Amino acid sequence: HRSTLKTNNTQLGGALKNPLAVGAGMVSGMGFGTNTLSAMVTRASHELRQLCIAMGGNPRTIDGLAGMGDLMLTCFSEQSRNQRCGQRLMKGERVEDIQKNCTVEGIATADVAIVYADMCGLELPLFRCVHSLIHKKITPEEAVLDLMGRSRNR
Repeated sequence: HRSTLKTNNTQLGGALKNPLAVGAGMVSGMGFGTNTLSAMVTRASHELRQLCIAMGGNPRTIDGLAGMGDLMLTCFSEQSRNQRCGQRLMKGERVEDIQKNCTVEGIATADVAIVYADMCGLELPLFRCVHSLIHKKITPEEAVLDLMGRSRNR
């Protein structure tokens, strides 16, 4: 039982970090540097932990390499499909066009994250911003304001 639970915790962190990596790409796509990206990833790590725990994940697994380590790698790597997707979304490219040449796990996982966030009563503004941009509920300009933590009129 124990190894199955650990695998599930690892899979949980491994899947849920993907929409946050799309968000990291959005920050990079806005032209912000490493300092701003680091601030966003710090906020993302908090949201990842909140959602994983709410979904039954073990905080120790999420705080380790399987959670935060994987999040850091995916958010900061220019080789990450999720990170590149965020950059392309900020240029106004359509999700359908981005996915023609590669699978971007963060797109579908963003939907799952929002369903669970709603079920668990979690705010998770970064997950919601990524989800909203993917589904064209907000513009790239509005996403800038959301990701940078500033309020905007809706």
